[in-house]
Amino acid sequence: MKKLADLKQGGYFFYGGVQWVVLENNDKIGATLALAAEPVFHRAFDEENRNDWRVSSLRRELNGPFFDALIEEGANRAAFLDWESDLTADDGMTDYGTATDKIALLSDGLYRKYRQYIPLVDDWCWTLTPWTCNPSDSCVVRYVDSSGAVGWDDAYYGHWGARPLCYLESSIFVSVPYEDETADPRADMIEEARDAVLEVLNGYPVDVWGDAIAAAVASLFQWKQDAEDTAKEEAATRALNNTPGDQGGNDNAAAEG
Repeated sequence: MKKLADLKQGGYFFYGGVQWVVLENNDKIGATLALAAEPVFHRAFDEENRNDWRVSSLRRELNGPFFDALIEEGANRAAFLDWESDLTADDGMTDYGTATDKIALLSDGLYRKYRQYIPLVDDWCWTLTPWTCNPSDSCVVRYVDSSGAVGWDDAYYGHWGARPLCYLESSIFVSVPYEDETADPRADMIEEARDAVLEVLNGYPVDVWGDAIAAAVASLFQWKQDAEDTAKEEAATRALNNTPGDQGGNDNAAAEG
């Protein structure tokens, strides 16, 4: 267990049965802005196809049943501070004003601000930013796709993910997945590879393990060097085939045409 205030931006922690990532620590007021590391479920932004967060069905669920579930999993209700969201539309309209919640979503502005600390997920997830407040298009909401790009879709679609955003008291103690406070996405693969290597070594006498590992490491370094040399050769070939002279020839041919 660690105090939330001691985690760095981008650090992971568990609280209320959900894994979160730290976006920012505000030391002045003792609060931490945190985002769910993965979507907690898939829902429509609003079942009645409205892009106004203030009346959305997703807002009601996050601040109702979902929030209650966090408390049932051991989170302290008082640790969640009020968070005011800016509902300015993508086109600059401010008709929706702001909304204050215990649980919210990222706006597209906050997504861009904290982009470097937000892990990509193999999913498309809602923001709470409307595309416009104009009544003719008041069903369109911004989302973040699996590549990290921002797009838009109709609010009633139920196959986009929800990644809750919350403001927590920094004085609480939380569980962290790794000592360095950062979840390594390769951790499972590393452990699996380690077990595979150990399984192979177990088939040989212990006195050859050291030499075998040294030989394997030497081979890996050689493969790496060969790959780098090949990449350099391919880059040089591409550069040779795309010389200014060739481009000039193409320009001249186009001019003659």
